[in-house]
Amino acid sequence: MNIQGRFSSYLDEYNKITILVPKSYYGGEIAPFRLVNLMNQEVLELKVEEKFDFGNELKYILSIQGFVEVGQEYRVMDCYNNDSYLFLGYIARTDEFDKRFYYTGDDLGATYSKTMTRFKLWAPTATQVQLVLYEEDVTHYRKMKRRSKGIWELTVYQDLEGYRYRYEIVNNLVKQETIDPYGIASTANATYSVIIDPALCETINHDIRPQLNQPTDAIIYELSVRDFTINDEFIRHKGKYLGLTEWLEGSNTGLDYLKNLGVTHIQLLPIFDFEGVDELNPQKSYNWGYNPVQYNVPEGSYSTDATNPYARINELRKLINTLHENGFGVIMDVVYNHVYERRTFPFDAMVPTYFYRYDYQGMPSDGTGCGNDLATNRLMVRKFVLDSVKFWVEEYGIDGFRFDLMGIIDVDTMNEIHQLCEELNPSILIYGEGWDMNTPLPQNQKAAKFNAYKMPKIGHFNDSFRDNIKGHTFNHQERGLALGNFGYANVGKQLLAGSSGLSEGETYMFYQPSQSINYIECHDNHTLWDRMQLSNGDESDEIRQKRQILATAMVIFAQGIPFIQSGQEFFRSKKGIENSYNMPDEINAINWEEAKSHQSSIDLIRGYIQIRKAHGAFRFSNSLLVKKHLRIFQHHHSVIEYTLKNVKEYGVIEFIICIGKFHPSIPNDNNIIPIPTTIFNVYTVIAKTNDANTFDSINLDFPYLEDSIILSAPD
Repeated sequence: MNIQGRFSSYLDEYNKITILVPKSYYGGEIAPFRLVNLMNQEVLELKVEEKFDFGNELKYILSIQGFVEVGQEYRVMDCYNNDSYLFLGYIARTDEFDKRFYYTGDDLGATYSKTMTRFKLWAPTATQVQLVLYEEDVTHYRKMKRRSKGIWELTVYQDLEGYRYRYEIVNNLVKQETIDPYGIASTANATYSVIIDPALCETINHDIRPQLNQPTDAIIYELSVRDFTINDEFIRHKGKYLGLTEWLEGSNTGLDYLKNLGVTHIQLLPIFDFEGVDELNPQKSYNWGYNPVQYNVPEGSYSTDATNPYARINELRKLINTLHENGFGVIMDVVYNHVYERRTFPFDAMVPTYFYRYDYQGMPSDGTGCGNDLATNRLMVRKFVLDSVKFWVEEYGIDGFRFDLMGIIDVDTMNEIHQLCEELNPSILIYGEGWDMNTPLPQNQKAAKFNAYKMPKIGHFNDSFRDNIKGHTFNHQERGLALGNFGYANVGKQLLAGSSGLSEGETYMFYQPSQSINYIECHDNHTLWDRMQLSNGDESDEIRQKRQILATAMVIFAQGIPFIQSGQEFFRSKKGIENSYNMPDEINAINWEEAKSHQSSIDLIRGYIQIRKAHGAFRFSNSLLVKKHLRIFQHHHSVIEYTLKNVKEYGVIEFIICIGKFHPSIPNDNNIIPIPTTIFNVYTVIAKTNDANTFDSINLDFPYLEDSIILSAPD
């Protein structure tokens, strides 16, 4: 079949076959055609609907006079009784296929008990599937049975704990062996899926998970397990999950540092199994981890023993339990927009072309820039993502998800994710990168920032906040508001209001401030300190430090959800490297000695965090409340006043004023408002009692706001 020089056949729809015939074969004139089922020898007539001449070949479009069952094998016979194997074409990407094979069960993968293990794999186009079991040095091949909805199933009645396994799948005459996409345990470097006994795993204590009254109560701190621990002299398990569980009171590093800083949520750079680091030799290479290999298996390079499938599971669970015990929510950075390598990932072995998007020329789309885009708008792709999110919440106690390149994902999927998480735990945070990505999905379906109104419960990284406060990310010479460009003052007012409008009836970027993730730096691109070396290199270190404190203060005090990259509070540098995703530890590791030398800056940011947490007026989740209580004035082109009035019901303070002074040459004008003379490029926070003329100072290390406060930068 499909002998070279003859024709090729493709099933593109349930009632349509495409035939390509080279003119070297009877001039391409080989109609009429018949379709033969290779299982039961049933013959179906094929009708030529269209014929096109492409020079060296003819293209036939045929309609099918009968029903074709996907998963069975067929051949197309021509008028000369020669044949061609009927390959699957576009059929798997049709709506009819999607609906016909949508499976709603929650039992895909391997379900273990001591007496049996049931395996289920969704592979509707496959003509044969075998389970490959590895028992030490013995390999067992066991045929799986096809069930409804494209499910292949096999139950093995013995205790398989510790067995390795893969699937052998035949599609379009091609046999491929692959790991289980629903696998939850693995050998090193994702070579085999592993069957584990859940009873041998550390238990997640769901009762101690921190709860949020509203999303804006969160203060998010982004860190990498490896970066945060690899260079810490007090940590024994450097670069590992367990490193973040270690507590040495007074060290002011690691977990002790996080406790003192006061943030509420820790966003971990990818902790699912990723490519780019050899798990057997993790010190040899570095990678942030945005290269998915196994979505439901923890990364092995962060465990103490990547060869032990239980180690990575138990150590990550211990880390999450420890963070919960210390009052932190845990946010997982997830990458459901692409896989590391399309050709080797299980998806195409299961159902060729189904899981990915294709452009209008039939080529794989690449809106991610990573070689492929996951087609989350298809039912079983969406189900996979939902199942994975549910798994991490239930099995690891995850408190939030940061979606990488969320603009690749569709609106309906994101809303279903929120609905699912709302049912599992109402405190779960959902947010992501709402960039407009060039993927073949209609604009009105993209989970991009411009569709935020369609996803009212989903947060978006506010790149407008980033670029207007700091300067455009991709124009390294441009200065934003905090860096001395007062032309951004009007935009800055909107950003401080949570990007949801300043006055009644007005909207801006978002309908609610809870949709705005306010940030000026993250793992991507330059740190703010390195960026200022390029844009503000003519200024002294002292001035630039104050600018960074100011920018960070704006993140903390703006309405919305603050987001801080680890080290931002002490001027973290990556030695000028803009994209450090695969740079060595000497570039990416947190420099704890540098942190010690900037303790006054850390203390100031810690104080700002305390203020935000102490008074609910900084944390409105409703845009109507922002418009009711917030007023922003510009007294001078470089002096902005942020006032919260009549807010005693949200905290003990009635009236709060925040002053941003953006240039050192601006004289202090007490006729405008009392600004301490030491202030430049930091927020001055003034809290007033009912006596509008009373301004008092208290110590920065206050536990909460009792009366009134003035915070100023150190001299």
